[in-house]
Amino acid sequence: MYLYLYAPFLKDKKYAREIALFEGRITDFGISGKIAQLSQFLKFPAAIKEFGLKRLNTLVLVGDDALLEEAVNQFALTSTVLAYIPMTESAFASALSLPFGSAAVDALAARRIEKLDIGRVANRFFFGTLRCEGKGIELHSPTFSIFPTGYTSIEVSNLHKDSQPGTIGKLEVRTTPLESGLFKKKITTPTVLHLESCRLKAPRAISVQCGNSYTFKTPLQIDIVPSAIKMIIGNRSRIPYSSTPTNSKNKNTKNRRNREN
Repeated sequence: MYLYLYAPFLKDKKYAREIALFEGRITDFGISGKIAQLSQFLKFPAAIKEFGLKRLNTLVLVGDDALLEEAVNQFALTSTVLAYIPMTESAFASALSLPFGSAAVDALAARRIEKLDIGRVANRFFFGTLRCEGKGIELHSPTFSIFPTGYTSIEVSNLHKDSQPGTIGKLEVRTTPLESGLFKKKITTPTVLHLESCRLKAPRAISVQCGNSYTFKTPLQIDIVPSAIKMIIGNRSRIPYSSTPTNSKNKNTKNRRNREN
């Protein structure tokens, strides 16, 4: 059975029209299910528990990348299928070949399921990117180590910028020296590596951020977990849809006219 989890920010009335379009489309496709609106009173774990894990076949995250990150951590290495309906600007939507808002119901109805890689750090799973910057950060892999001499930015990504994401069994690691200027930092050319695992260390603990979701402190061991999550994706053979919100009224009017013709 489908469980639709709505991010707390969707309670804002400015999303009402897009939500109505979305709910109308899932009814038309015959894939409606239970809807749970998350809030300060109903958190993610409580909503899942209330619905019941045994009944949960497909979990649809309606909202933002932070909600998807939370679901990936909770349902990694399980049989539950995740789907994503981005309702705001999203870094993940393009990687999953998903359009914005109610238009993503086409992909949900097609139910094209892939097993995707995810990252693991400090006994937690992540879908996107870990970021940190500072002096003295060390990057260690099983076969070599990098010791940047100055102020450096490091990104460890499960979703690759230059290849089909989530299916190659390696993390993309970008190490970028940063030159401090009078008013800002000048970014120099990054070194890009593809690794199955790495370890970040520093003389003093440095914060490592995962999107807007959570923060870790060095030292950290980071690994790739291949084919660890089942997700519904869009058609990757097509030109990727825009993951940035647009005027949904015009967009959906055009879609309706195309279907009528």
